[in-house]
Amino acid sequence: MPRARKPPPALPSSLLSEVLEIAAEINRVLDPQALLPTIAQHVRRLVDYKILDIFLPEPDGSLRPAFVDGYAPEAARAFRLRPGQGIVGAAAQRRETVFVADVTHDPRYVSLFPGVKAELAIPLISGDRLIGVLNVEGPDAAAFTEQARTLLQVLATHLAIAIENATLHGETRWYAGLLATLYEIGKETASILDLDALLTRVAEVVKRVIDYEMFGILLLDERAQELVMYKQVRFGEFKEKTRIAIGRGLCGTAAATKQPVLVGDVTKDPRYVSIVPETRSELVIPLIHKDKVIGVFDLESTVPHRFTEEHVKVLTPLASQAAIAIENARLYEALRQKEARLQRELAVAQAVQHGLFPEECPSGPGWEASAHFLPARELGGDLYDFYELENGRLGLSIGDVAGKGVAAALYGAFASGTVRARAFEKREPADLLQRVNRALWNRGIEGFYCTLTYAVFDFPLARLRISGSGMPHPLHYRAATAACERIEIAGLPLGTFEEASYEELGVELATGDVFVFFSDGVQEATRGDNEEYETLRLVRVVEAHAGARAPEIGAAILEDLEAFTGGAPQRDDITLVVVKIVA
Repeated sequence: MPRARKPPPALPSSLLSEVLEIAAEINRVLDPQALLPTIAQHVRRLVDYKILDIFLPEPDGSLRPAFVDGYAPEAARAFRLRPGQGIVGAAAQRRETVFVADVTHDPRYVSLFPGVKAELAIPLISGDRLIGVLNVEGPDAAAFTEQARTLLQVLATHLAIAIENATLHGETRWYAGLLATLYEIGKETASILDLDALLTRVAEVVKRVIDYEMFGILLLDERAQELVMYKQVRFGEFKEKTRIAIGRGLCGTAAATKQPVLVGDVTKDPRYVSIVPETRSELVIPLIHKDKVIGVFDLESTVPHRFTEEHVKVLTPLASQAAIAIENARLYEALRQKEARLQRELAVAQAVQHGLFPEECPSGPGWEASAHFLPARELGGDLYDFYELENGRLGLSIGDVAGKGVAAALYGAFASGTVRARAFEKREPADLLQRVNRALWNRGIEGFYCTLTYAVFDFPLARLRISGSGMPHPLHYRAATAACERIEIAGLPLGTFEEASYEELGVELATGDVFVFFSDGVQEATRGDNEEYETLRLVRVVEAHAGARAPEIGAAILEDLEAFTGGAPQRDDITLVVVKIVA
C-alpha cells in the first residue's frame, strides 16, 4: 500500500495565487511536446535549478527521463531507473516528496553529472496513479527553500493533471491521424496484387512510420512451420535470416504467441538469437489474418530501447491491414497459377476434342457433305461424326450433350465413341440408338444425357434411314418441289430411360436434294431483343442456296446467323451438317 501523502504547509495567499496562475497557464497547453518545456520554464520561476528532469513511468515499471534541462537529451535516451532506485525512484516508490540537502551523504544518489549538491524529487500523482516524477537539482541547498519546496508540491498536483490531459489529447489526435493514415494505406495496398511489389510498398510505408535501420517481413511456411524471409531492408553486411522455426528467437516467439515482442536490450533477453552483432533492440509484430498467424514484421536497431509501446500501437493495426493485403496477393497468385494451368489443360482438351471430329468431310459418287462446329466455350457439348460404311453407304450422327464445358465435352466424347462402335456393327438407326441408350444408362452420370440423330445414306439404293432422340428435326430440301420440309422423328434423350425404344423413318433420295442437320444452338441463337433465329428463317436460307455446293450452303447459313445475332455472345454450341445429293 502506498503511504498517505503529507499535505504541503499552508502558503500566503499571494504565493498561492501565483501558483494557481502558473497552473492555469500550464493547463492551457495540450500539446505533449510543448507541455514539458513549459513546465520547466515555470518551475525556474520558483526555484533556480541547475538540472531538471521529468520522469515518466514505462510499462515495465521503470522510469525514463521524458524531458531534461541542463544536459544533453542524448545522454538521457537510454537512461532508466528501477522503482526505488536513486532519489527519484525512492520518491516514486514511496509516493512522497524526497529532499536531500547534500547528496554526497545519501547512498541512494545516482551520480551522473558533477556539481550537484541538493536534489528535490516530487512524485506527480493523479488519483492513485503515478503520472511521473519532477526532479530538480542544484549546486546549493539554499536555492531549495522550504517555501520553494512547498510551492512545487502544490504545483505538482496540477502538473499531474496537465500531463494526463495533454497525453490524452495527444493520443486522441494521434489515433485520429493513425486512422486516416491506415485508411489511405489500406486503399493503396489493397490494389497491389503482386506479392513482391506489395512487400516492397509495405516496407516503404513502415519506414514512414518508424525510421528503422533494419526491417524484415517473414511469412509462414505452414508445412515446415518456419518463418521465411521474403523482404528485408538492412544495415551493414550479415548472414540472411533465411528460416526461423516457430517458437525460436524473438520472431518465432511472436508467431507462436500471436503477441508483439518488444525488447529494449536484446543482449539481456535469453530468447534472442544473435544474427546481426550490431543489434541492440528489436520489435516483432505478428501478421494475423482471421486469427491465424501468416508471418511477422521484424524491426531491429543498433540503439538500445529504440522502439516503444507507441510503435507497437502504430504497427499492430498496420500489420493487420498488411496481413489482409498479403493474403489477397497470395490468393490472387494462386488463382492466376490455377487459371494458367486450367488454360493449358483446356488447350490440350480442345485439341483432343477436335481430334475426335473427322479431319475432313467425306464425299463420294453422287453426294457431298459439309460440317461446321462452333463451341460456345473452349470446349463444346455438341458432337458429330461420319462413318463410311461398306457397299456405298454413309453413316452420319449429330448430337448435343446437356450442358457445356469440360464435363459436357467428356460425356460427349464417350457418347461419340459408343455411337462409332455400334455404327460399324452395321446396326440400323433405331437399333443403334437403343443400344447406345442402354450403354449410357448403364454408365450414367447424374444430370447428363444426350440427344442424337443417326442417319444412314444408302446411295446405291437412293434411300435414307433415320432415327432421332430429341435433336431438332432435320430439314429435307426436295429439288422436285424446291421446298424444305422437316423430317419429324421423335425419341427420348439417350441415357434417361433404360428401356427406351426409337422409331425409324425412310426417305427417298433424289438428285439436288439437300439434308441439313443442326443442333439447337442454331434455332435458339438470339439477338439484342431476345428474338430467336428459329427454324423458319433457316428454311428460307436453305431454299435460297439449295443450288450451291454443300460447303457453300453451310457457309451461307452461318453468315446469315451472324447477321441475325449482330455479334451477340454465343449462348450455346452451334453444329451444322449438310449433305447434298449431286448428279
